[in-house]
Amino acid sequence: MGERQRAGEMTEVLPSQRYNAHLVPEDESLTCLKTGVYVLRFDNTYSLVHSKHISYTVEVLLPDQTFMEKVEKF
Repeated sequence: MGERQRAGEMTEVLPSQRYNAHLVPEDESLTCLKTGVYVLRFDNTYSLVHSKHISYTVEVLLPDQTFMEKVEKF
């Protein structure tokens, strides 16, 4: 830990997507199968002229024993 990585050196877990969250709030989850550092990236390149306001919540849950047993089988 403590080592910095450039964005190009990171492994993308989910591709960038455009959301119309002004119409409907977005609610998603991601199950991380590997330990490590995960970075959330918010991108506004499609609309450089207009700023955006975002709010988000991140919750990290430790895996339960059943989940760990399923992952170990892979």
